[in-house]
Amino acid sequence: MRVVHYCQHVLGMGHFFRSLEIDKALVDHEVTLVTGGTPLSITYPPHVQVIELPPLSMDEEFGAFIRTDKDGSKHILSEAELEIIKLQRTDILTETLKALQPDVFLIELFPFGRKQFSFELMPVLELAKQNAFPNMYTICSVRDILVEKTKQQQFEERVLSILNSYFDAVLVHTDPKVITLDATFPRISEITIPIYNTGYITPLPHDICPETVREFLSITPDTPFILGSIGSGSVHPEIMQQLAAASILLNRTTPHRLLISTGPFMQPDAQTRIQELCAPYPHITVTDFISDFITHLSAADLSLSMAGYNTTMNLLAVDTFGLVFPFDQNREQRMRSTSLEKLGALKILEQEEMEPDRLSAILEQYVNTPAPPPQHYVDLQGAMKSVRILEQLLQSKAVG
Repeated sequence: MRVVHYCQHVLGMGHFFRSLEIDKALVDHEVTLVTGGTPLSITYPPHVQVIELPPLSMDEEFGAFIRTDKDGSKHILSEAELEIIKLQRTDILTETLKALQPDVFLIELFPFGRKQFSFELMPVLELAKQNAFPNMYTICSVRDILVEKTKQQQFEERVLSILNSYFDAVLVHTDPKVITLDATFPRISEITIPIYNTGYITPLPHDICPETVREFLSITPDTPFILGSIGSGSVHPEIMQQLAAASILLNRTTPHRLLISTGPFMQPDAQTRIQELCAPYPHITVTDFISDFITHLSAADLSLSMAGYNTTMNLLAVDTFGLVFPFDQNREQRMRSTSLEKLGALKILEQEEMEPDRLSAILEQYVNTPAPPPQHYVDLQGAMKSVRILEQLLQSKAVG
């Protein structure tokens, strides 16, 4: 297959890395990943061509387009600046599809989200409807839970209209044992195109060696190892500051090691505060990004993080117990983590438990009395199953 995969991350990195896992699984196919968020310095698989649109991201309220400079500073774009970027992005996306004539146009989240990027997606969807790409299937790739909308009925009408008019199928990256899409999109029965539950998407541990990580970090087998992470670092940087403060208290009675990943998008002043707090304490290491995150997570005795899709699925993949603090600006993280807490896979932390004294006691409890491995049986094969579904759709079309 020739696949063009569109993924726009606007605040964090979860959407991007989930999409990248699908692209990795498409190793036997020709993949072009079109990204449009703040660029990330990562190595892509050799079979994946990457096209970076002029970058756009959004503020924490999702109310304004912003540009992130190389020094990490953010600037709200003027209307004139934004219009120029919109025209550039639309041209690049349109010309990419015209040149490649893909078999599959895989679109992450839209139309369930990314409404603000309709300016570049709707023109190519209209072209597809006019048979400009005669062999192309247009597929929506969406996670398990949608964020709530202030005008829910209007949102649902818009999603149904676009899906049923322009798309050929929907891939929902969930396991129905945990949650189904109709929990947050109740009119799912009105979607007239096929819907496939793929299982959750996460890197899976292959030839993983936790002992090597601990040796690299100079952590002895009997020393408790806590891993703190905050995703991209774009929201709630204080969580890592609170973890560091709790770790300093804990180390007085329970010597341990703490590795903190602040994330590449954390504001420089917040990173500086964390680094200055931790500098006097050699048991704490601070970094901005861990490229092989899942291997480090497998080596940890305990994790503390937010409760995003990717991090929680990583926890399940390596059976590391996690303390999670849901991002409560919308319902997504709390809904998922509540279901997973019932399966014994993690513990949700509330705001009052983030106070250093209380958090230190919680860390001590789980370090000294580790939770048993969760018996979750959650389907984590979402990347490979997504590929198989796309292959089957193309085969069915060819036979038809």
